[in-house]
Amino acid sequence: MAEIKESFINCKCGHRFHSPILFGDTETFDTATTSGNKARCPSCGVMIDCTKTSMSYVLADNSGGAVGDEFGINQK
Repeated sequence: MAEIKESFINCKCGHRFHSPILFGDTETFDTATTSGNKARCPSCGVMIDCTKTSMSYVLADNSGGAVGDEFGINQK
């Protein structure tokens, strides 16, 4: 388990922005149920499902985090 410094939503347009959902650590991220939550991309205006497949995080030591398998697949 590692502390999460900040979490992000990754839009299909390529823009990454701060997530409205906060996670304290990787265990919480891994076990969280995020279905039903949405955030609007400030770049393109598309509503993004806040799921673990569209989210990433930065750990407290500034190392990378996870990003879902669907990141980069066009969303329309």
